[in-house]
Amino acid sequence: MTTPSNNVDVPMKNPPFIVVEGLDGAGTTTQTRRVAEVLSQKGHAVDISCEPSDGPIGVLIRKMLSMEVAITDESGGLRPVNRETLALLFAADRLHHLEDQVEPSLASGAIAISDRYYHSSLVYQGDVDEDDTVDYGWVRRINERARIPDLTVFLEAPVELCLERLTTRDTREIYESQEKLARLETRYQEVMSFLEEEGQPILRLDASLSMEELTERIVEEVRSISS
Repeated sequence: MTTPSNNVDVPMKNPPFIVVEGLDGAGTTTQTRRVAEVLSQKGHAVDISCEPSDGPIGVLIRKMLSMEVAITDESGGLRPVNRETLALLFAADRLHHLEDQVEPSLASGAIAISDRYYHSSLVYQGDVDEDDTVDYGWVRRINERARIPDLTVFLEAPVELCLERLTTRDTREIYESQEKLARLETRYQEVMSFLEEEGQPILRLDASLSMEELTERIVEEVRSISS
């Protein structure tokens, strides 16, 4: 969806692809919207999207994350779909998301901002615990055709802050528990460090800062790489 502007949207010759990442509750959706609004007000053409996407694969993934679609176990109860299935679906949704929305937006001269991207897969499906054997390397391989963002904004948030924010939501997803978030927080730090070592541009910001300050910092960085 393209953010409306009071000014004339200015297409760019080489608009950047921006990704906003962080734990559930870190504020990725809020900042994606706020940054798009500010950039639009400054006259930039902006298009925002999210993962899972609003496409058919993304809709199915959301149903799996909320347990609306689940697996019936031997006792007749329900359990989440395994991480291998989710990882493959996320990778497919990601390529569709790129082809259907991100690439056309960039081609039109608009800044493309995505709320989550392959970093989330590397963290959430690439995590390893005693009950699962999915690993980072395999998830990385099935996402290797996905475009590398021009900038990834990583909102670093303590688990306590995320849980406090998640209590206001009407529904909870399968990853939203203190134990899982604590493990995923560590995993996020590891993944972002791996990608930084590879030279991927990552802006780390303290998610406990005010919404206004975070937006200002992100907008400043986006405009600096867009000039």
